[in-house]
Amino acid sequence: MVRKFLLCFHDFSVWNFRKVLPYLRDLKALAGAPFCILVIPDTEGASAESVAAFRSTLADLKAEGFELSLHGYKHKAEFSQGRSYMGLFGMTVTHREAEFAGLSEYESGRLLQAGIDAWKALFEGTPDAGLKPVAFVPPTWYSNKFLPLQVRRMKMLYEDRFSLTTVGGKRYASPVASFAGVPEFMVKPTFKFGALMLDAPLGTPRIALHPVDFPERDDDVRDLVRIALSSGRKLVRYADL
Repeated sequence: MVRKFLLCFHDFSVWNFRKVLPYLRDLKALAGAPFCILVIPDTEGASAESVAAFRSTLADLKAEGFELSLHGYKHKAEFSQGRSYMGLFGMTVTHREAEFAGLSEYESGRLLQAGIDAWKALFEGTPDAGLKPVAFVPPTWYSNKFLPLQVRRMKMLYEDRFSLTTVGGKRYASPVASFAGVPEFMVKPTFKFGALMLDAPLGTPRIALHPVDFPERDDDVRDLVRIALSSGRKLVRYADL
């Protein structure tokens, strides 16, 4: 059986796409293939010029073979939404980035649909109109008990912090290496964990990258990709699972 890994770039948005685009292209050259990009679809407050350029960039990336998936709605949690106490805790520790943490069934479905609607608006009137996201990844991986099934009902793969679940319900063990939010003293342990999981024989590990990783963690990121490739793992996308 072929050993696999995923390379996923989180938080790609209308606010940062120009800055991070060169990193995507460099990583593609290093990995030898395009990979997964997790798109924040909300463009509220952005100029018409920026939105048009963002749409054009997404079309170019898709044409290059990058896989586009949905990463929440705004990637910012609202205090007005009904949440459990654990959801409020998730909001606090992630500085309000845990958008779906602890939501009720109604609020979770409403917010998921808002993300889908923003995604549709992003591609409306373009050659990619009707393009559906392959996967859904809740911001910071904080979730609620209703979201996984809601996502799969919308024909998307669901990702949490430790696993991947396909539309058909097949689940893959998937540990993740991510530097986002990691204090400096934890960078080396995080790198060592990533190297170990990529070298281990089981599971489908992920390297999860964020705009804040660049340029500070650029060398660490590249080394993890090299370790994954040298370990004999094949770079795949969500649709390959």
